[in-house]
Amino acid sequence: MIPFPDKKYNIIYADPPWKFSSAKYNINFKGFDRLETFYPTMDTKEICSLPVKNISEEDTILFMWVTDAHLQEGLEVIKSWGFKYKTIGFTWVKQHRTKSYCYNFGAYTLKSTEICLIGLKGKLKNIKKSNNVKGLVFAERTKHSKKPNSVRDSIVQLCGDKPKIELFARQEFEGWDSWGNEINKEN
Repeated sequence: MIPFPDKKYNIIYADPPWKFSSAKYNINFKGFDRLETFYPTMDTKEICSLPVKNISEEDTILFMWVTDAHLQEGLEVIKSWGFKYKTIGFTWVKQHRTKSYCYNFGAYTLKSTEICLIGLKGKLKNIKKSNNVKGLVFAERTKHSKKPNSVRDSIVQLCGDKPKIELFARQEFEGWDSWGNEINKEN
């Protein structure tokens, strides 16, 4: 594993590589477990064990992407990292280039959205700077698991320009520290 940062942050943005299992969700179709062809995944225990507590300031906000199938696990990770779940920060409505909606196969219904949970450590009043950041994000789905760049801008609009890091990053962005084994690799 790559070394974890030795710095403290007020903003932590994470997109964990959740492990999916068709057996776990009792799904009987081929091709559901192909995430490993895109990137290495981690089980919930591995994600929970990351030393995120060591990089968070007294007042820190966490933004963490989860699929609806991983909501329970996401709440477990938030708690294990030393945060308290507060709300859904962003709901991404996935679109094609034509602006039509994407429908991805799920265990029960076709999926068009992904959610970004908010966890808090400390006091929100010491972090939040804006009251008009929209939580609904309409954006094109591009590469597998790539999140809309606009969400980073919304996070900065909500919290201001505080020390921030993206965990499980796939590329570097100005003003953000990045940690992840996929940084600047072609997916």
